[in-house]
Amino acid sequence: MRSIKALFPQFVPSKFKRDIRAVIGYWPQDLSLYKLALRHASAYPFRKKRGERNNERLEYLGDAVIDLVVAEALFYRFPKEDEGYLTKMRSKLVSRNNLNRVADQLGLPNLLVANLKGNHGESIYGDALEALVGACYIDLGLKKTQYFVMSAIVEPFVTNSELMDSTHNYKSEVIEFFQGLKKSFRFEELGRSGEQHNTTFKMGLYLGDDLVSTGEGSSKKKGEEAASKAYYQKNKDLFNG
Repeated sequence: MRSIKALFPQFVPSKFKRDIRAVIGYWPQDLSLYKLALRHASAYPFRKKRGERNNERLEYLGDAVIDLVVAEALFYRFPKEDEGYLTKMRSKLVSRNNLNRVADQLGLPNLLVANLKGNHGESIYGDALEALVGACYIDLGLKKTQYFVMSAIVEPFVTNSELMDSTHNYKSEVIEFFQGLKKSFRFEELGRSGEQHNTTFKMGLYLGDDLVSTGEGSSKKKGEEAASKAYYQKNKDLFNG
């Protein structure tokens, strides 16, 4: 006897559709959005003509959606905490370290289409998670996207004291530290290397006129985070004192 799949192949979800459902918890409607969300700029570097070619725009949207969901969740989760605590907790939740960790647990490295070189590997999966959230928002709306973000990002974090203590947004830590000391500081681009689609930015952190640390990343923002991490790790006693 022939299987249902053989008799009605049009009714059997594709492997990719089943994979997306396993990640977000819902059946996707527009698969093209999720394919785009999982396509890094390095996959087709020479096809940047009109139309969507990579996940960068969806990453931008997903970043904003995650910020909204996380901010609201923390507002109600910690009713007695002040704005400073909520801001620091949000920074930890949406930090690149935490989003990379969540993306890895969801299996995104096995779904992402990319041609990795240079420093992309350190944040590419967290970026893809943001793009996936953007795709989910467009495809299924805010309510279902909120459930996905809460179940995948927020709840596992706020119920794990070890994660809450260990995950850092180094740039936020450094900025808060210098502002508390009323010190003048700035980030400055020191150079860049690589092709247009695979650029590495070298950023410097200055305290007054003194260069105190450097860091590299696939964007200026990520280079600033790396420079902040370098400074933090060299001066842990100052931050933890």
